[in-house]
Amino acid sequence: MSGSSHLHAVILAGGSGQRFWPLSRELNPKQLLTVFGQESLISQAIHRILPFTGGGSGVMVVTSERLFDELRNHLTSQPDPSLREVTYLQEPLARNTAPAIALAAAALEAADPDSVMVVLPSDHLLADGEAWAACVEAARTAAESGYLVTIGITPTRPETGYGYIAVGEALPAFTVGAAVPHAAVEFVEKPDAERAAAYVESGRYVWNAGIFVMRASTLLEELAAAGADGARIVDVCRWLVAQPTTARHSDEARERFATLPSVSIDYAVMERSRRVVVIPASLDWNDVGSLLALEEAARADALGTVRIGPGIDIDSRDSIVYSTGRLVATLGLHDMVVVDTADATLVLPKDRVQDVRLVFEALKAVGAPEVTQPKVSLRPWGSWTSLLAGDGFHLKLIEVTPGARLSLQRHAKRTEHWVVIEGTATVTCGAAVFELACNESTFIPLGELHRLENRTGGPLRLIEVQAGSYVGEDDIERLEDDWDREG
Repeated sequence: MSGSSHLHAVILAGGSGQRFWPLSRELNPKQLLTVFGQESLISQAIHRILPFTGGGSGVMVVTSERLFDELRNHLTSQPDPSLREVTYLQEPLARNTAPAIALAAAALEAADPDSVMVVLPSDHLLADGEAWAACVEAARTAAESGYLVTIGITPTRPETGYGYIAVGEALPAFTVGAAVPHAAVEFVEKPDAERAAAYVESGRYVWNAGIFVMRASTLLEELAAAGADGARIVDVCRWLVAQPTTARHSDEARERFATLPSVSIDYAVMERSRRVVVIPASLDWNDVGSLLALEEAARADALGTVRIGPGIDIDSRDSIVYSTGRLVATLGLHDMVVVDTADATLVLPKDRVQDVRLVFEALKAVGAPEVTQPKVSLRPWGSWTSLLAGDGFHLKLIEVTPGARLSLQRHAKRTEHWVVIEGTATVTCGAAVFELACNESTFIPLGELHRLENRTGGPLRLIEVQAGSYVGEDDIERLEDDWDREG
């Protein structure tokens, strides 16, 4: 399907994924995880909308300043070149979905006054196909006529963890295939079990999937008309996108953004506007809102237990056991969740999965590094794996893709020792350029310009030992970079 020149996708990717710990981390949230299929959730989200945008350049990823570099590294490391074409918009601060979407709308309006944006979460599962295509096309035509459109999911069970939308009168003029827009009568936040059952039985309610289609200008008009808070959001977002790129990350930008209310787009606009329509859709959808979503990653055994990863189980029932590599043995579990990673293990009852954030917050309060850093981090040139870290040192396994190279860089606070364990490395260190074969090593002094390359057609693996007063990932100054990364 060819894309519309005015249709743009906005992927919301600023979340920290606290409820998916220990699989997710602050610098590797759940949208970057490859758990459900062969692609990460954000890669799936982008591929889902690419047929309608005419390519990756029609996709804008909205994220935080802190997550931006990791997110870009992740997408540029993927094999599909279209994922490297997406643009990025960084929020100065996280202020919920209304300011995030308004910021994207202001940027799109400035570039294309006729722009229609499809707003998508970056961390949901959603089957594409004919039904999805019909929804997008019906939503686009309704949005071009001035409506704010949301796509609702036909509920399959009473679910208390989702919001609901009451479906009103049909608007057949915008029908495409089985996708029929209707007036949105009411938005309901996470009802209790009794009301959820009544909603499903009535057939008049759909789940709120957080997918929106609207003109950028219409969204800003409706937000500005919603009251003083909405008008302030619009004013600050328009001011921000009018600034030079460097000024968007200034103290003034953060101070202005900090004055905005932390409010959802549903509360700020969708529940108040009279121009909202909803398209009920029987789509296979999961918001991946908790670790229970891991049940989608594999088929349950005869006793209802889902196992992913190496291990053995005896007599466990209706449980989830997930391992990223280590052998995990379980015996006699009932309604439990076990998630094991290289550096952290979580065990909890199924009925407490919504409370994982309490563990996350407790670990963060004591400064546990397992909250922030992943063990493995993808890069455009390959990946690194953390092997051991402590005060003043960090030991890593570096893997460089054939034909790839790291940026020409230097560090202000650390030295590096490199030991090649497989392949041949081409090393730049100051004015010298030389090769290191397997079992050979070199030392990178503090502040010295250096670069690592794999000029061969085979794998390159080396052990890197960082040592110094600070070994954080942000201690890097790039002088040249094949992926135009800054800092």
